[in-house]
Amino acid sequence: MKRHLLQICSLLTAGALLIGACGAPTPPEPTPDVAAVATAAVQTAEARFTQQALVELATRVASTPVFTATPLPEAAVPTSTPSTGTTPSYEYSPGCVYATYVADVTIPDGMLMLPGTTFVKTWRIKNSGSCKWDSSFAMIQIGGDKMGEQTRFPLTRVVYPGQEVDVSVTLTAPAANGKYASQWRLAMPGGGSAGVGPQDVNLTVLIEVASKPKDAFAVTKIVYGPVVRDPKTGCDANGARYTFSATIFVNGPGELVYQWDREPFDGVFEGGRLKFTEAGSKQVFFTWTMTRDHPQNWERWVALHVTYEGTDKQYDRVRFTYTCDG
Repeated sequence: MKRHLLQICSLLTAGALLIGACGAPTPPEPTPDVAAVATAAVQTAEARFTQQALVELATRVASTPVFTATPLPEAAVPTSTPSTGTTPSYEYSPGCVYATYVADVTIPDGMLMLPGTTFVKTWRIKNSGSCKWDSSFAMIQIGGDKMGEQTRFPLTRVVYPGQEVDVSVTLTAPAANGKYASQWRLAMPGGGSAGVGPQDVNLTVLIEVASKPKDAFAVTKIVYGPVVRDPKTGCDANGARYTFSATIFVNGPGELVYQWDREPFDGVFEGGRLKFTEAGSKQVFFTWTMTRDHPQNWERWVALHVTYEGTDKQYDRVRFTYTCDG
């Protein structure tokens, strides 16, 4: 490149001398500075070559393949997160959430309460389905009388299929005397709720509020058990025996007299006296023996008759037909 620059400088110098020699006579001009002219020529040439180098560099860059980075796949983000303030979405298969009733642990139905009493109602239920229950499940009130501001009580532990759990709600007896009831169900985190048993029934709270507990003793309900026949079919040498049972629920301490009414009456009184020291229940039994001489294929009935503190009441009748055939 230096040789090329020297050749250009020599040509420029020769041209300048030739122009000066061939021109018309003119007043004498200053002698050009050959060194300055050469320097300018060199700078012009360097600029031209620099520009050419930039063009060539741009051409190479433009022709170089461009590589585009491929982003890594993002981690899957769940549509909902089971955290505070977010309701997870659940899908349940048939039989996944299924509860069965085991027992009333506290506060039997019809229990007597003083006005404003705070109490804890507890049921024992069993996880008879295929899904576990956790703290996202809760007992919720779905109807009846409101006995407190809180109507949702989350489960306090994980309950796996086959396990039993005590579920509780904290309530306050109303201020006014009277009978009160509320219905509760097991709420599922994705929405909906479950009752207990194949009929999907609600769990209930039944109380009676009274300012004078001793004056409010009462039988709250009678539940008859299944009739047991011996033998199951036909008759033996003595005929057949029918055993009846009934569970008597009361709301507090007190006494009552019970009697087994029946039709046709055979002249024998069956019954007794029960004393309760607190709200709860007791079971009573009665066996009615039918001989082969008793009229057969007649409809008969048995009912429990209860008397206490001015109340005299016969409860629902259990009907059956005695026969030795079949």
